[in-house]
Amino acid sequence: MEQVEDNIKTFEEEKPLNAEEAEALQTIAKEMLSKTSLPCTACRYCTSHCPRHLDIPRLIELYNEHRFTGGGFIAPMVVGTLSEAERPSACIGCRSCEKVCPQQIKISEMMKDFTARLAAKD
Repeated sequence: MEQVEDNIKTFEEEKPLNAEEAEALQTIAKEMLSKTSLPCTACRYCTSHCPRHLDIPRLIELYNEHRFTGGGFIAPMVVGTLSEAERPSACIGCRSCEKVCPQQIKISEMMKDFTARLAAKD
C-alpha cells in the first residue's frame, strides 16, 4: 500500500521534465539504440509468414531487452515459460519472415543469436 501511495504522490501534479531530466532520458535512449537493438515496429507481417507461427515481434522485444541488459534475467525467464515450439530455437531459418519485414531485420540471424545467448546462460 505504501508503494501505491508513493506512486500516487509522484503523479499528483503534472510536472514537465526539466532540461537535465530530458537530457538524461535522451542519453538512455541513445544508449539503448547503440546496443544493437533491432528496430521492430511490431507490424506482425512476419508472423503471418512464419510456418512455425512464432510470435516474432515478442521474441525480438525479448532479444532487445536481453542485449540491452547484458543478459539480465527477464528475457531468459520469459522464454523459459514458453513451450519449445514458441522459443527462438524453434525457428527453422526459412527466412519467409524476412521477405516481408519492412525494417529488413535479419530475423533468422537474430533467432540463432538469441538461442545461443540463452544457451550460454544455462
